[in-house]
Amino acid sequence: MEEVNNQSEKSTVDNSVGEVTLEQFKSALENNLDIKGYYDSVVDKTVNKRLDKGIESWKEKNLNNLVEEEINKRYPQKTDTEIKIEEINAALEKANEEKQQLELKMQYQELLIKSNIPVEMVNFLAGDDTGETIKNIEMFKELMVKYVNGEVENRLKLSSYIPGGNNPINVSNQMSDFERIVKGVR
Repeated sequence: MEEVNNQSEKSTVDNSVGEVTLEQFKSALENNLDIKGYYDSVVDKTVNKRLDKGIESWKEKNLNNLVEEEINKRYPQKTDTEIKIEEINAALEKANEEKQQLELKMQYQELLIKSNIPVEMVNFLAGDDTGETIKNIEMFKELMVKYVNGEVENRLKLSSYIPGGNNPINVSNQMSDFERIVKGVR
């Protein structure tokens, strides 16, 4: 029985690789490319797994806080009073703009009255500023004077007296009293 045990111990000793020293391991990595490739892939997998776990852990613990801090830095939270103040300021600015528009409209109406132009034309002649409005009023006035003068001339030409009886206004379709008596028409 001892022989069987000795043989099994020998077979286990023969089948075992034994301990490898650090120098042997380094030598095998330097000389054998297959061992070096396998070793690098195992190391890379391990490093990548640990790196990924570390990054995920850091994200879970720190990233949300950093993002919130940056958002608050760029877009600070406003209090209810600040929001109300902004709304009031916006309403005030709108009211001021409306007041200025009304004042300008009143000035423009005065200019129209001085120029003998109907006040209803203020919306058509009003410009962005007083100077532009004055130019619009002057241009309108010139155009209207030309238009009115042209119409007056046309009417005068049509109804003017032409000596000799060829005046179209004097020619009538009515019969004279003498012609009516002769024809017996009343």
